[in-house]
Amino acid sequence: MKIMTKSRRFISVIALLCFGLFGGIATAAQTVKINFAGMFAPDHPVTQAQQAFKQEVEEATDGRVEVRVFPANQLGDYTQVFEELRRGTIDMGLITIPSQFDTRLEIMYLHYLAMNYDEVRKTYMPGSFLFSTMERLVGDLGVNFMAFEVDGFGGFGLTRLPENVTDPQAAKDILLRVPPMDIFKVAAEDQGFQTVAVPFAELYTSLQTGVADGWSGGSSMLNYLQFRDVIKHFVVANNFIDAYGWLASEKLWDKLSPQDRKIVRETALKYALQSIDEAEENDRAHQQKLEENGINVVKLSDKQLQAWAQQARTVTWPKLRPRLTDELIDGMQAAYATVQAAAE
Repeated sequence: MKIMTKSRRFISVIALLCFGLFGGIATAAQTVKINFAGMFAPDHPVTQAQQAFKQEVEEATDGRVEVRVFPANQLGDYTQVFEELRRGTIDMGLITIPSQFDTRLEIMYLHYLAMNYDEVRKTYMPGSFLFSTMERLVGDLGVNFMAFEVDGFGGFGLTRLPENVTDPQAAKDILLRVPPMDIFKVAAEDQGFQTVAVPFAELYTSLQTGVADGWSGGSSMLNYLQFRDVIKHFVVANNFIDAYGWLASEKLWDKLSPQDRKIVRETALKYALQSIDEAEENDRAHQQKLEENGINVVKLSDKQLQAWAQQARTVTWPKLRPRLTDELIDGMQAAYATVQAAAE
């Protein structure tokens, strides 16, 4: 009996030790580790937002969530990252949202969704038609859309300036490089430009050699950082918003507790909203830097911007109905009318 009692005590002690040991391992295993993919260099404002997000989430969750940021396309370009988000092999991304799975996703680049930053703050906010549409479309592909990261208004970087550049309906003797999306090509041609397809990696050389006379698709900051040595003019047309998506995989969402999901979502939204203020300041600062670098910066007046926006909405938007659907075009027209009415 004594032998049995000692044996039982021994087994109990071992069991308690094992429980403590493996209980500790189970607790450690509950830490959710997030691999967060980015597109830009470590010193870019978007990457800095990712790093700030990491620090705040880790502190707010008391270490239950750990975030590792992979900038500069380390986990692949944005098309690859989006596919991995769908599979759940990458947890989060702050990337361009590709349209290879659904062309309606190009709605976020529809020209003149907003003309100024007051309109951006309404159009890209949670609860807006655009925001709700992106939530639904991205969600249908198995990815959580949390917010827009705004990087600035687009314009035209040109090596030569046509006299009628401020008139949206006049023919312009300019061969303009546009991104490979109908939204950019149709809009530019409706604005009087001739267009050419040039890979972005070859754009600098194309501007340098005259293969293209200019390009659409970049903010004043991007034109300053990468093309100030080859462009001579920058037209502040505010034709589209260069924006990215804060995205999370469904697999990550399943791992997070409701409390930690709330922290992740609200922190992403916090930095996304800050990006609008930062983008507005970056636009001003880099237009000034372009001028200091000897580049002629052409700023359209409010009346001229109204003419460009009206032309895009009445001429170009209807042509994009087959690609974006009547539902989205009608919805954005109604949403914009509401934004304009509130401003009057």
